[in-house]
This record gives sequence, structure tokens and C-alpha cells, in this order.
Amino acid sequence: MRHRKKKGRLNRRTSYRKATLKSLANDLLMYQRIETTMAKAKALKSYAEPLITLAKNKADSISARRQAFQKLCDKSVVKSLFDDLAPLYKGVPGGYTRIMPLGIRKGDGAQTVIIELTRRTIPDEKLLRTGEKKKKAKVAEKARRSKKEEEPKKAAVEPEAGTKHAAPEVKIEEKEKRSVEDVRKEKAKTEQKKINKKGIFRIFRRKSMG
Repeated sequence: MRHRKKKGRLNRRTSYRKATLKSLANDLLMYQRIETTMAKAKALKSYAEPLITLAKNKADSISARRQAFQKLCDKSVVKSLFDDLAPLYKGVPGGYTRIMPLGIRKGDGAQTVIIELTRRTIPDEKLLRTGEKKKKAKVAEKARRSKKEEEPKKAAVEPEAGTKHAAPEVKIEEKEKRSVEDVRKEKAKTEQKKINKKGIFRIFRRKSMG
């Protein structure tokens, strides 16, 4: 009988559901805090916490590492799970993860949450990226100050509002020379066309005469 077995299907087939949970578990154990939906977080909790219990109870067992590798398929994550995370949970009977609601996603209206480990090796400043935000704020402040310093320099270099940039003046003699040359070129072209036409008519006359 399969009563009360519908929980945590995630609207996926078995292979796709296993792949999704595997990927989420790898991200959770590697980054120790991820953002996802409520349904995925609840399914992930029941998938990842038994792995932490296995690593905590059998830290020196090779077979336990193989069992964890079957579910995670990532050697680096398995190593950090057994070497770094498992010692933090010694003496803790359960409750290795925490789910905190964020809000409703605009696209599909799903409830988004943050799921994180209760005991972590990564500090909160790195997880929240507060240091990066401070660095970005400092860079933006420097850029703003440099712009303010450059503005008076540009105002000194730029011409006054009343002045206009005129085109370079050309002498009258050069203009006349250019106009005379253009007229000569046009006359030469027309004469050449007339000569060409006369030559064609002569050829036709000779053929017709012969």
C-alpha cells in the first residue's frame, strides 16, 4: 500500500527528481546557503540531512563515503562533508538545516526561501557578500569624486556658449580655379561623347555601303 507517499515529488519523473535533489544537495553542502522554492527546500531537507548524519556517525568509514558519493557524485563535496562539516555537528541530534521564507516570486507566484546549514565553516560576511558591497560602494564614491574634479577642467577647456565653430575659410581665387577646372572637364567629356558617336555611325555606314 502506497498511502501518504505523495510528498516531495516536485512534479517530476523519478530520474529528473533525483538529479534535481542531487544538484541542490551539492550546492547546499558547498555554499552552505542557497535560495530556492519552498517545495524544493522541504524535499532537499529530507535528502541532505541523512547524509550529514551518516558523515557524523561514520566519519572514518570508507563505505560511508561511498554511500554519500552515490547520492552526491562529487568527490570534493563528499570530502568537505566528512572532513569539515561532520565535526561541527557532533553532539547535535538533528536539525542541521534552517528554512527562512523570502517572498513570492513574480514569474509564477512560487514561495521562495533560503535554506542554510545551522553550523557553517563559511563566515556570514562572505555568505551575505557585505565586503563586496562595501568595495563596490567605495569604487562608486571614487568615480563620483573624479567626475566632480573633471567637470571644472572641461568647462575651462570648452569654448563659450556664444561662439560657434565656423568652417575654414577658402580664398576666392581658389574657388574660381576650381570652377574653371570643373567647366573644362565637363566640356571635354561632352566632346569625347560626340567623337565616340561619330565613330559608331561611320562603322555602320561602311557596313551598309559595302
